[in-house]
Amino acid sequence: MADQIREAEAKTEGPNSKTRMIIIVLGLIAVAAVLYVLWYLKSGREVYTDDAFVDADKATISSKYPGRIASLAAQEGVNVASGQVIAILDTSDLLAQKEQAKAAVSFAQESGKLAKVNLAKAEEDFQRVEAQYKNKIVAKEQYDHAKKAFQSAKVQDSIALAQIQTSQAQLGVIETQLGNAEIKAPMDGVVAKRWVLPGDVVTPGQAIYTVYDIKNIWITANLEETKFSQLALGQVSEITVDAYGGMKLRGKVSQLGSNTASQFSLIPSSNASGNFTKVTQRIPIKIAPDRDILDKNPGKLLPGMSVEVLVKTR
Repeated sequence: MADQIREAEAKTEGPNSKTRMIIIVLGLIAVAAVLYVLWYLKSGREVYTDDAFVDADKATISSKYPGRIASLAAQEGVNVASGQVIAILDTSDLLAQKEQAKAAVSFAQESGKLAKVNLAKAEEDFQRVEAQYKNKIVAKEQYDHAKKAFQSAKVQDSIALAQIQTSQAQLGVIETQLGNAEIKAPMDGVVAKRWVLPGDVVTPGQAIYTVYDIKNIWITANLEETKFSQLALGQVSEITVDAYGGMKLRGKVSQLGSNTASQFSLIPSSNASGNFTKVTQRIPIKIAPDRDILDKNPGKLLPGMSVEVLVKTR
């Protein structure tokens, strides 16, 4: 009796089970087809990358001459204005050199006065001896001596003038260095990094501060070269900021890269080797976010933040 019941159930369930299986398979095929169509339509209309970040103009502030840091007027995270003094170098040595240069200028000027007096005397003596020589009162030897003394006095006067100019130039160099002892911010921005402390000795070109101009920011996105042909200036872009839970911004493509990012890597790849492997390169583009959104959210986008970019190519 039990066997008969099981056989009856199998007969009634078999066709229904197969029908459900067919419906499920067809449903999956339909979903896959729809997804493929959506992907195909989007692939020609949108370009996406998560290899993107917030970027801004950056200035590395350094000294023009070696010196010891006397004081620092700005800390990390502080807003600075263009022309604001943010660091001062110790000027005690320069002030001593300035006094020495002033003394050299005074000495050169007094030497110049003496040279002019000697030149005037030598010129008068020569004119007097020349007149006497023409009247055959003095010998040619005395005339030659007076002439050479006059020429020597003119050279001494020229040397004295050159010494005055040299000493004044040296004084000007020292005064310029004293002016450069006050290190000023080259632009409005925010101090992102302070590299030294008061008392440190810095050399020319050594970083003291790094300042970012966060008012003029953009998005740098590195896109695959296979998608580059779809891009054009002015295309609308959707920007998703990771730091704020996927906050959405809008922007437009403002600049297309002129080279691949790998060209500026520390060790550029060499394609001349025998074991060459083709790698898809990435080309950087710049996207300018909407100013209205940035003005409503000042200071939210910071250089280096990760973002995702979706460029609508059609």
